[in-house]
Amino acid sequence: MVRLITPIVALSRVRIKAGMSTSERPPLPPLVVEEIEELLHRVDRRHWPTITEMRGKKFYAPDEPLPPRKPQQLIQRILWYASILFGTEADQYDQFRSDPNYPIWLLRLEERVTARVMNALDKLEAGDPKSQITGYHGLSWSDIGRPLQTALWEIRTQYEQGTAPSQRQASTAQPQQHVVASTTPKAEEVLRETPRALPETVADQLKRLRSECHLTVEQMAIALEVQPRSISKHLAGQTVPRARHIVAYEELFSQRLGKTVTLRIPDKKSV
Repeated sequence: MVRLITPIVALSRVRIKAGMSTSERPPLPPLVVEEIEELLHRVDRRHWPTITEMRGKKFYAPDEPLPPRKPQQLIQRILWYASILFGTEADQYDQFRSDPNYPIWLLRLEERVTARVMNALDKLEAGDPKSQITGYHGLSWSDIGRPLQTALWEIRTQYEQGTAPSQRQASTAQPQQHVVASTTPKAEEVLRETPRALPETVADQLKRLRSECHLTVEQMAIALEVQPRSISKHLAGQTVPRARHIVAYEELFSQRLGKTVTLRIPDKKSV
């Protein structure tokens, strides 16, 4: 992994102008940073299994059929994982878009996401000594690194230009003043007060996105691996989705719409 990550990081940092901030993130309150880390952990837990299920054994018996190799499917799963990681954190930077250091913070985020994804692959590869993931599908680290670098660069460029899906949605919402208090506020309060917050309940958002994706309740239930009645209750606002369901909904809608979808949580009860 070091052979892949080091050139990417080195080339990226050449573009940083002298005198610019070298901080990893905007000046977010510590509790918000912790909340971001928790969200990233949820993304890991959601996406690691989708990658590990593509493992192939290193040795098969002569009378055992070989599972088909799917290198492009594996790459797509890795890129999807990386894009969700990037968008999950970058969406929390929107209030700092006018700061001259905003592109640098996005660049640092791109580097961290690259390292996180490649380190995750390292761990997953080492998880079972009798099987392999990338090698089974005939992929080298450079085969993964090149599209990963390109994909993250494209996403970062969208955020820099204000054309990322979440930012396009924000432009249609009423602007709200956001001031980071001198005393550390609660994490959910800071996230709730971002300019991107939409005046919709979680149920309203789910119904709107379901309509845009042309999904039935049954299709959503299969995708989320829950009972259809649970989906119906979420859509009706009778119950609020759990955190893992929120992440699953975001992944489902993002995949169907071809863009990053982030559900807005208007208050703590909606989590």
